[in-house]
Amino acid sequence: MPVKKKNKSHPNHSGTLPKILIIAGIVLIVVVLFLFKNQPSKSAAPAGESPEAQMDQYLKDGKPIFAFYHSTDCHSCIVMMDTVAQVYPEFKDGVALVDVNVYDPQNENLLRRARINSIPTLVFIDRNGEGKVTIGVIEADALRQELTALKELP
Repeated sequence: MPVKKKNKSHPNHSGTLPKILIIAGIVLIVVVLFLFKNQPSKSAAPAGESPEAQMDQYLKDGKPIFAFYHSTDCHSCIVMMDTVAQVYPEFKDGVALVDVNVYDPQNENLLRRARINSIPTLVFIDRNGEGKVTIGVIEADALRQELTALKELP
């Protein structure tokens, strides 16, 4: 009696592609929502006032300033935008935020004045106009420490 060969069937991979597309779509939606959620708040600056004008006014008033130089499309900047969104609200009454998108043409002069060459750049300016510069991503706790120190300095 002849031996029948069993036909080994290969796993069906045709269902894998739709699953991958669905997952990719969900990830894309989450990323887009994240980016829109983290756009700089329009209420952070008085209407019509450029970041440069804000900076000048805060310096004149002797107010502590957290200047955040970034773009909206670099990965490190997006990470820092999220961190700033988490931490800064705790300090909004004691430290002014100057949110500077480096790709906005109105900010070119401020970028030259501040000599910004890398992003994200965080500048912490005390009441006396003395600044401390941090380049790159920092953790939420480190940002909280810097803002606390800035707020508490005489």
